[in-house]
Amino acid sequence: MKSLSHDTENIAQNKRIIIMALMVALGVILHRLEALLPLPTPWVKLGLANLMTLMALVYLGTKEAFIVTLLRVILGSILAGTFLGPTFFLSLVGGLAGTAIMCGVYNRGKGPFSLVGVSVCGAYTHTFITAVCVYFFLIKQASFFVLLPFFFSLALITGSLTGVIGNLLSRQMGFPLKHSQAS
Repeated sequence: MKSLSHDTENIAQNKRIIIMALMVALGVILHRLEALLPLPTPWVKLGLANLMTLMALVYLGTKEAFIVTLLRVILGSILAGTFLGPTFFLSLVGGLAGTAIMCGVYNRGKGPFSLVGVSVCGAYTHTFITAVCVYFFLIKQASFFVLLPFFFSLALITGSLTGVIGNLLSRQMGFPLKHSQAS
């Protein structure tokens, strides 16, 4: 009997790894597709790849959300030719900070936030942390922060869009959520 239980656990773990790999792959694809879209400034992205981090958080857990974020940023930057450049580090720091906030907000349990609120919190965090890093490591001009309201407005729009898509995906997939919060 013990071997049957062990086999079942191995199958479940393998399924989690496969799902995580698919989320990383989809995140990289979304990241690369975003690069093809015309956007108002070179610093603005829709953040659709964050959808895979959100789905990893909801269906797999906090640790897996961080792994998906880390791997999709690394692989996306390798494909974009920005690996270990300033854009890579800004994306990495912003992505990990945004993931941390999304995990914190989501794991607080049933509160005032749906996946839209969780996603918007992540988008704002990513935007703020990236702006701070740009200031300290690249520009060092306080006037740069005049652009924050514009960037925060875009973060609200893109975070909302990602959260709405996350809610729709959660409902369509019909899988049991880690937490029943995606309403």
